[in-house]
Amino acid sequence: MMIGELWRYWTTFAPERVRAYGYLSRLIALEFRAKRCQAAWAPHQQRCREKIVKVAALAAGRDVCVVVGSGLLLEVPIEALADTFKRTYLVDIFHLPQVRRQVRPFKDRVTLLTGDVTGIFAAIKDGQPPGPHIPAPAARIPHLAEADLAISCNCLTQLAGPFVAAFEKTPTFSDLDADRLAFQIMQNHAHAFAAEAKGIGLIISDIERHVLKGTHAVERIDLLKAMKLPPTAHLLHNEEWTWRIAPRGEEFPDRDVEHIVEAKVYERTAPAAVSEPPADDGLEAVAATGRFAAS
Repeated sequence: MMIGELWRYWTTFAPERVRAYGYLSRLIALEFRAKRCQAAWAPHQQRCREKIVKVAALAAGRDVCVVVGSGLLLEVPIEALADTFKRTYLVDIFHLPQVRRQVRPFKDRVTLLTGDVTGIFAAIKDGQPPGPHIPAPAARIPHLAEADLAISCNCLTQLAGPFVAAFEKTPTFSDLDADRLAFQIMQNHAHAFAAEAKGIGLIISDIERHVLKGTHAVERIDLLKAMKLPPTAHLLHNEEWTWRIAPRGEEFPDRDVEHIVEAKVYERTAPAAVSEPPADDGLEAVAATGRFAAS
């Protein structure tokens, strides 16, 4: 961390598990990187906001919208959502003070919800953390059953990181276990938005990382770890674009880093295959429990 990030870290009140699992440090690092890379990130953020507004217009109802991974609201058109839906829920593991201030003008229509959408904290509390013989629990998306629009906003590939980092400190947790856990978490999360939302589901996620030397990719990484986003009923509303997430000088002195981003729209006319539960490799699923807290 740089000095500014350290100061922000130590002067921001946050629950212990938000600190212990690295959520606070990640959020603050994201905030500072977003400022440094503002020009490079602007096209991606604009595409996200425009996509959300377009998909919101497709929703049959105007009662409830849920945004998971609301983060710093960099890609969330909060005013447009507040004007469109009677109630919008912004869901994340923690909301920084500036986010609370930003949503204050919409407090009668926008609610901040704090909680773990993976269900893993609940599984840990129940003494059944995922590992070599216990799969990741089902996703826990609040208000999904009543949502006219449910959005997973640039969080899919970030969900497993804090847990993998913590579990890897256990000698019995291998690299294979880490990849499997990440795969299961992403699969369960994507299934929830593709098949379980009452209305329209929208997943916006980075799917590939490209390290570029000039215009040539010298490294490619599958951020979904071979998982594929569920198929959609129609291709009409799906989009793909690039996000220059680290212009040269940010991670490498002479190379840019780009992510390929997909936005997929799941309407309730989706094919039957989408509604099938994700495979669990023959292992019994762990039931997710617990509640989200309004904040």
